[in-house]
Amino acid sequence: MKGNAYSISEMAAMFGLTRQTLIYYDRIGLFAPAHVNEEGYRLYEPTQIPFLRLICLMRDLGLELKEIKEVLRRPDPDSLVSCLAHQVERLDGEIDRLRAKRDGAHERLCFYEEVLYWKERLGVPHLRHYPDRYVVFEQFDDGAIDRRVLHTTLMRLLARMRDEGGASPFRGWGAMLRYDELEGDDPLAGAGTVAFLPAGVDPSAFSGVRLLPEGIYLCCSRWGMPYDPQGAREFIGHAKSHGLRVLDDVCDLCLMDTVSYNEEHRVDFCCLQAPVAL
Repeated sequence: MKGNAYSISEMAAMFGLTRQTLIYYDRIGLFAPAHVNEEGYRLYEPTQIPFLRLICLMRDLGLELKEIKEVLRRPDPDSLVSCLAHQVERLDGEIDRLRAKRDGAHERLCFYEEVLYWKERLGVPHLRHYPDRYVVFEQFDDGAIDRRVLHTTLMRLLARMRDEGGASPFRGWGAMLRYDELEGDDPLAGAGTVAFLPAGVDPSAFSGVRLLPEGIYLCCSRWGMPYDPQGAREFIGHAKSHGLRVLDDVCDLCLMDTVSYNEEHRVDFCCLQAPVAL
């Protein structure tokens, strides 16, 4: 300390800042030294401490430097109330966005936990209870269905979900196969891709929504592609042979797609699901 003045290092240490930070504040006109001596040293007066204290407090609250600079031009209670009310509103919005991201991350976590569940039960049909679930449906174009059609139809569906309601398919996607067509000459007639709507999303905001109602579902995980109907036909056959009545269409939920292909598997890992009456 030189007399009553503080050097830049002393002022920085007092507030836990760096010298470079105070130099930057000076350069942008936010907080300048009281004077610079003939040797070029920046010196600060004790009366400047409250101003830097307010700057640091505002920075801790997340305000931008340009906002703090504006407040310091007229640091009265009215200006501070207005500035902080705006910041609280902005932080509330950030909290809402973070909460939505957190919810999405949790849903995706649950999805991958389901993948592990079904890998342990590969090829073993069993009954499972599900609550109401909503999916958005996009029918496949006419003609042969292959990987290209599968992927492009799904991307068209996901774009629609974003446009109509800003939703992402955190809960997964797959194909919907018409039960009343599976045993006919054209087993993929009316089939399409589906994506599950996240929890808490209003289904009425989307077109092509279908409800997968709460109930008991026959489920079986497998390696295969939805455009090869043989697996779904065998799945239906298993239900009938065990006295189960299939109530609606078959959902072929994709658990692991091309991203997970390896030397052993070059097809998707899926889970066939259909509501049944015991």
